[in-house]
Formats: sequence, C-alpha cells, structure tokens
Amino acid sequence: MERTDSTAEPMTPAEFLTPQRLARLSANQQKYAAAILDDVQRVRETVKLAKGSWTPQQVAGTLAALPTMVDQPHLYFVAVVPVLAAYFKAQKLANLADLEAALKAARPELVEKHGDAAGEQQAYEGVVALVEDWVEAMVAQPDVANLSQTDLQHFITIVHTTAELMITGKHLQPSDWDVKTLNEIMFGPFTHLLDEADRVPALFNLVPFALTTLFDYLAAQSKLTHATELQDWVGSHHTALVTMYDPKLENFFEDLTTAMQRANVDADDHDAVDAFTQDYLRAHPTESRELFTADRQLTHKKHIKQIKYSQKKRRKRRRR
Repeated sequence: MERTDSTAEPMTPAEFLTPQRLARLSANQQKYAAAILDDVQRVRETVKLAKGSWTPQQVAGTLAALPTMVDQPHLYFVAVVPVLAAYFKAQKLANLADLEAALKAARPELVEKHGDAAGEQQAYEGVVALVEDWVEAMVAQPDVANLSQTDLQHFITIVHTTAELMITGKHLQPSDWDVKTLNEIMFGPFTHLLDEADRVPALFNLVPFALTTLFDYLAAQSKLTHATELQDWVGSHHTALVTMYDPKLENFFEDLTTAMQRANVDADDHDAVDAFTQDYLRAHPTESRELFTADRQLTHKKHIKQIKYSQKKRRKRRRR
C-alpha cells in the first residue's frame, strides 16, 4: 500500500497501529484492526490485485473476496470498512475520496454476508455497527478530536454503553428516548455494563460531556425528538452523573441482588422487590445508613432495576 509520493515506502500495519491512531477507533475496531489489515493485504495478493497503489476497483475486488477467505465473527466484518478508511486516510492517498466511496459501497454486502448470527446476537451487533457510525462522526468534531487518548476511549465507551442500553435494553430508538428512561439507565444498569477497568473517576467525569455531545449529534440528524428535555436533564444532574459510581454502593447492591435471588424473589414483581429490600435494609441498619447518607439522587428503587440489566451475557457481548 503506497503513499501519494510514488517513491515512498508503503505504510505497514505496524506503522499505522500506533496508540494515537488506535484511540480514534472504537473498541471493536481496535480489537480487529491488526487482523483486518493483515487479512486484507493477504487477500489482495491472493486475488492478484496488489499492483501499485490502491484503486477503487481493487478495493471492491478485495472486499468481495474477503468473506470467502477469512473465518471471523460478524463484528470483525463490521469493523473492516472503518479500519481501512482510517488506514487510507493516514497515508494521505491522492485518490482518498474515490477509495472512501468504494469502501462505503462495499460495506452493506460485506456486513450482510456475515449477518447470520442468531436472533438476539445479530440484533445486538446491528446496534454496535449503528453506534460506531455515530462515534465515527462525532470523533471528527473538534471538541471530541482534542480529547486525550485515554479520555477519547472513555468517551467512546460512554456513548456505546448508553446507546446500547437505550436501544437493546429498553428497545427504544432515539426518537423515543426520554428523560424518564435516561434516568433509569444512568442511575441503574449503566455502571454494571462497564468493565471494572472502566469504572474510574476519569470516565464518570466525562459522562455529561459525552451525553451532551451524543444528544447534539442525534438532534442535528433529526433523530432525537426530546433533545431539549434530555439536554436539560444532563445539565441538572451533572453532579449526580460524575459521582454516581461508588464501589461500596455497588457492592451493597450486588449483595442485595444475590440475597434476593437466593430468596427466589421475582425481579419483575415490584411489590415483592420493595418488600424484600425494606427487610434487607432493616437487617443491615449500619451499612444502610452509611450508604444512603449522601444524596446522589439515587434511591433503592432505581438501583433494584439493575437486577434485570446486569446480565453477564450482555457484558460479554460488548467485549467481542
């Protein structure tokens, strides 16, 4: 793969895959980037399209052959076009616009060929692909592009987690997002879907900014009906959002959830959940007082809703 200067050496995958460039990719794209670049080059050579610099015709031919020569999960193929687009852009190729058009044209069929995951998994992967498109657009904005490498990754994690909870967890498209549902997911399952390494103050400090940026973007795309209300909610809950993760609090509710499951309490029976919770709090008075002294706009009812969303299978799907 050559640069615009015909005398320059091709940029190798290792030269492209620097921490700074990887930070511009989503978690899913980062996971598969190295494999994608190696596979694409191998397939390009196999189908005898590796002569000279990349052309739109070579892109089309190589990506058409890729699914027949590579055994990878669906999310790998979701990441192919964004990774190649970033790779071409980094090389400042003279025909970049034509290559990007060829990539865009190839993506639907490329992804569809590996959309054979069963039911729920396929739907989830579709949501991941959709949100990655949103992230790609937002990362181009100056206020997001200027984030540090670490903060950019936190930003991407927040956007993905929020959107996946709304769309996959609540079964709501952006046009139906409202303050009530946002309140439920942010002060409920949000922290449970984060990997332990992501549960750090630096990430939570970025939550208001990430939510505001996401809502601004969706509103500009005419996809968000209640944009003003959602933005106002973020503004009025700024302190609660940046301080919503407390390890002691999380451990308390993990213990409560375990006790409730052992007692065979139906998590969908709100009266039974409330009654069990009250009994549990009375049985642990000292710990309960310590946990509920600080007003973070969190109540035990909001936290109990975590039970249905803290399923390990959903967290595992996010890592694929």
